[in-house]
This record gives sequence, structure tokens and C-alpha cells, in this order.
Amino acid sequence: MNLTREQAIERCGLAAVESVERENCEPTNTVGYNGRSAGDALSEWSATVDAVDTADGLGCKLTAYYYIGHADEQVIEDADGDGGAANWVIDHYAIN
Repeated sequence: MNLTREQAIERCGLAAVESVERENCEPTNTVGYNGRSAGDALSEWSATVDAVDTADGLGCKLTAYYYIGHADEQVIEDADGDGGAANWVIDHYAIN
């Protein structure tokens, strides 16, 4: 289930949400794996941290999902592969 930032905070706490937001993200290989080179409009990236789900008190994984398009891919390419040059905006969070 896709969660907003506020819902993720309710479920895992502010510290966990801020932690996942600081993590470097990696391609998920799920959506748009080849991005622009394969004609995909978007590529999915994510970052994950360990957390505790307040709904049941059990450990879980909190994941933040990002989607970048061709313009961001070009920015990264122009910056010699430096992903920090792109405009990373979290689309949603999920608890696994």
C-alpha cells in the first residue's frame, strides 16, 4: 500500500522517515529498468531502512520510492553519473 509521508510517520515514526529520506536510492529494476534507452518514460528508484511498525510493534522495512524521467537521467549523465545532480522527489512510501 502506498503511503504519504504523514502516514509513514504515523506508522514508523519521524526518525525512521527522516532516516530513509537521507539514504541514497538505487534502481529497483521493477519499473523502467532501462529508462530512456528502452523508451521507458520513468525509472523507479528506492531507499530502504529498518523500522518498527507501530501497528503491531514488529520490525519492518520502510521504503521510499522515487521516479525519475528522461530529463533527470540526462542531468545525471551530464554530471558524469553523479545522481546527486538530479532532482529527487519521493513519490510515496511503503512498509514491507
